[in-house]
Amino acid sequence: MTDRTDNPTAEVLSIGDEIVNGRLLDTNSQWISRQLEDLGVRVLYHGAVGDDLPAMVAVFRQAIARSDYVVATGGLGPTADDLTRSALAEAHGVALREYSEAVRAIEDFFHRRNRPMPEQNRLQAMFPAGSQMIANPRGTAPGIDLEISRPDLPPCRFICLPGVPVELYEMWPEVEARLRASGLGTDYILHQDVKCFGAGESQVESMLPDLIRRGRDPLVGINASQNIIILRITTREKSEDICRAKVEPVLQTIRECLGNLVFSTDGRELQDVVTDMLSQRDWRLAILESDTGGMVSDWITQTKRGPSVLSASWVLPTAQPWQDELGTNDDPQHAAEAAREWIQRFGLLAPADIILAALPLESQDGEIWKFKVAVLRLNPPALRVRQISFSVHPAYRRVTVGKHMLNTLRLWLSETAPEN
Repeated sequence: MTDRTDNPTAEVLSIGDEIVNGRLLDTNSQWISRQLEDLGVRVLYHGAVGDDLPAMVAVFRQAIARSDYVVATGGLGPTADDLTRSALAEAHGVALREYSEAVRAIEDFFHRRNRPMPEQNRLQAMFPAGSQMIANPRGTAPGIDLEISRPDLPPCRFICLPGVPVELYEMWPEVEARLRASGLGTDYILHQDVKCFGAGESQVESMLPDLIRRGRDPLVGINASQNIIILRITTREKSEDICRAKVEPVLQTIRECLGNLVFSTDGRELQDVVTDMLSQRDWRLAILESDTGGMVSDWITQTKRGPSVLSASWVLPTAQPWQDELGTNDDPQHAAEAAREWIQRFGLLAPADIILAALPLESQDGEIWKFKVAVLRLNPPALRVRQISFSVHPAYRRVTVGKHMLNTLRLWLSETAPEN
């Protein structure tokens, strides 16, 4: 196989009518792209094509022409609509031939299960001439590894794998070993995510002068996911130490520009950060949720320290009872007493140090939502109430309220929360 080490590009293809008609969610492409990225290959294209031979041949030829590596999943079964083998052979202009090692592997698969091999499964032992077989320890569909020459370009490495995720995952180490042998994966690639909350994507970008620019090294990308802004810093060098030395000044600039908008540089989510902070203080948390359906309590319990930190949780369809007793009274002593009464009323008397609550959600013309987040320390009594306004699609309303609850507690614990 030919070595390729200079800025290789890749394409990931999903094969099958069930993909293009929306009946099956394609998770393989996401997973494969991450594996290729870790090998230093830039994935430029994702594609999907149905079980149609002319369409598949056209898509394969296009991928071969523009990408150094192509990884396709699906279409390697034994039925009439499994056309990947034939499409790849036609796209490359070679014939299919039966591989005896593949026949033996398929026969052994059935033998281990005390079943005769159906004659139709011999189809899975057909490979485009010049291919190498990739063993499949979990299924009857071997993978295909084919190098295709291209005029005035390095060869294209075309790899076909089954669409069944569990088979794909078990076959990948063999694929990765082959790709490394061809020269990939020699550099150390560092990805570091900086997670922020409290400002929109465009606002965060405007606060980082000339940092998010294509072509710079380290490269800084930006995206948003459920109200969290993620800055991904990427660089590659000969060692991890060199990578981290290059990334540190970028991290410092981000911290200086964004301040307390940054809540994590190590992959943790808001709920992880909050539970870690509470655990360090040996404090227990009680949560009163309204308008969130228990989302915050669920996030907390799924963290490493959540089960030991969360003392009690109440989920109400409306915060009106809580508002009646607490919402209009900012006296800490009164608030602490009201909180204790709530604990007793629900029969959940627990050694909570902090109460986190969201007070009623109000809408103005259906566009702007307003609510209050209360952080209440029971002993000594202390109350912090923060009013928040936001505009968001109704589908993200609960998530937004929940994230603001956690972020308000984070800021309070960091002693950076705004005064009442």
